[in-house]
Amino acid sequence: MVLRPKVYLDTSVISHLLADDAPEKREDTHKLWNQLKENEYEVIVSPVIYEELSRCEENLRDSLIDFLNDIETTYVEETDHMLFLAKEYIASRVLPPKSLNDCRHIAIASISGCKYILSWNMKHFVKLKTIEMVQTINGKLGVFQPIILTPSIFIRGDDDDDL
Repeated sequence: MVLRPKVYLDTSVISHLLADDAPEKREDTHKLWNQLKENEYEVIVSPVIYEELSRCEENLRDSLIDFLNDIETTYVEETDHMLFLAKEYIASRVLPPKSLNDCRHIAIASISGCKYILSWNMKHFVKLKTIEMVQTINGKLGVFQPIILTPSIFIRGDDDDDL
């Protein structure tokens, strides 16, 4: 059996499937979705995603959950260890306390052994300070260190046509 690399999607990726106000991101997210349908990756989702989606207006929430149901996903329950790590990120000032859910996403992905975290959240996730601090904390604690990327970077992969 071949193990597929694990990919964690944060809620911003799912919400951009219907982001009419960000057509380029929406287009890249749809390209990502088509790629994920090929099952080359194990797509990890968590309770945090469903908590955040539950705050959406009903029609939007239902549409986004339908998109999730179109791909094969693995649901990972949040453990005390994951919540501890998320709180460690807050204590270490990776992100402010109001961003606990963002830290929960990162902790769940890290402890689940996700190779990639995909996010459109440039304010908190795909930011050099966050990436470096997560690597430092995870390294000190012996936790897997995922690569944090936007879907645009991920779908382009090793495209070196410009070389």
